[in-house]
Amino acid sequence: MGAPGNMAALTGALIARGDAYLALPAYGAEGAEWAQAALARLLLSDARLKLVFAALPFAPPAFLALLAGEDRPAILQRILRNPAASGATLLRIARQMDDAATRAALAAHANTPAIALIGLAMHSEAPVRAALLRNAGTPAVALHALLDHADAAERAALARHPQADGDLLRTLLAGGDAVVRAEAVAHPHCPLTQVADACVDADAAIRRRAATNPVLPPSLRQALMGDPDPAVRAEALRGHAEGQGVSLAGDTDVRVRRAQARHVTLPEDLAEALSRDGDVWVRVWLARNPALPAALIQRLGSDAEARVRHAAGRNPACPADVLATLARDGDEWVRAAVACRPDLPAEPLRALELEDGVDVASAVARNPQARETVLRRLARHGQADVRRAVALNPVAPAAALRLLLDDPYPLNRAFAVRHPNLPVADAWSSADDGAPQVRFAVGKRAATHAAAAGRAARRHLETFPQP
Repeated sequence: MGAPGNMAALTGALIARGDAYLALPAYGAEGAEWAQAALARLLLSDARLKLVFAALPFAPPAFLALLAGEDRPAILQRILRNPAASGATLLRIARQMDDAATRAALAAHANTPAIALIGLAMHSEAPVRAALLRNAGTPAVALHALLDHADAAERAALARHPQADGDLLRTLLAGGDAVVRAEAVAHPHCPLTQVADACVDADAAIRRRAATNPVLPPSLRQALMGDPDPAVRAEALRGHAEGQGVSLAGDTDVRVRRAQARHVTLPEDLAEALSRDGDVWVRVWLARNPALPAALIQRLGSDAEARVRHAAGRNPACPADVLATLARDGDEWVRAAVACRPDLPAEPLRALELEDGVDVASAVARNPQARETVLRRLARHGQADVRRAVALNPVAPAAALRLLLDDPYPLNRAFAVRHPNLPVADAWSSADDGAPQVRFAVGKRAATHAAAAGRAARRHLETFPQP
């Protein structure tokens, strides 16, 4: 029997089945409002499952809000660490439990509202302060509050925090600590005058960190590319591989040449020289460069090192004739590099479809141009990774996905159930699967489909109202 087509029928079927994993995705789903009480009774009926669901990162936020009404600290602590928990749910728990562990968990959570993070910054507890410094969403106001009693390690963390503002960084720079200064001058919010000063600092470590600043002006970047320290020169290039208006010249240091090889404005004469470089990683990075002329990609595609040929095969600008040549390479890893490419010409792809090695077979299984008969065969491959690659192919046909519903590995079955090309009715056939993760995927797929059908029906009524 296929999955119920509308949300009312689906939620009724889920409640009748009595499977909490299958029913969980429907809680809070659009169109299932009428059944929330019955779903809640089912989902809260097992004390052990409540602990499991509280930590499940795919749990619906509405269900986590429901669970937050529990009085079991073990459940509430798990919700506090669950990335799916909403800000409102986190604040509700904070009102229920005011202890050090709760405050530290709130300080670390990405969804904790900014106003709460500012309040937490007033606490002197080391775990709370550490969590606030790790939380990328901690606002600048809170960071300023943390500065007053910050030790050296905390000042360095403040200097690299993404929300640090210019005033905070200016204050940190005034402290004089070399480690803190190095972090501050690398920050995109660091005042330009301080960054400019760092570019001529006597300490090469400071200049090197300034070179990593993502908003470094081209003039300063160019100056650092002439720095006497090769590590500074390399960093100036590495951090700005897409920069424009940068003049590149030959360099004797291998770190600099590796950075140059990635640069999209690489002059042809320098690219030619780098293609013959004795360092394999210079040639690897060059072979990956999407701005490289076709002739040089072809040269690197015949390099003696398999790593370089593999990189050429992954280059999005690799010409079709080079792809065809690499598809016949003697190294399986190189052939695998091109086997997954949708722009691989048909004839070499057909040849690769006949291979049974794991690397090539996995790559072919992910190729959207692979034939249906091949994908059906690979769905029965002896290696689980190859079969999983079929489930991850965005255009995998239903016939191949159906074969994966009986796969011995639950993860492969779950991926197949989630695939949009598998009819919902076929996904529903796995509603009794022995693995909870598969049943959850089935419920999620059915609930998503029913909600979409409900929206479509409402749009139809709005467009064509009944008399």
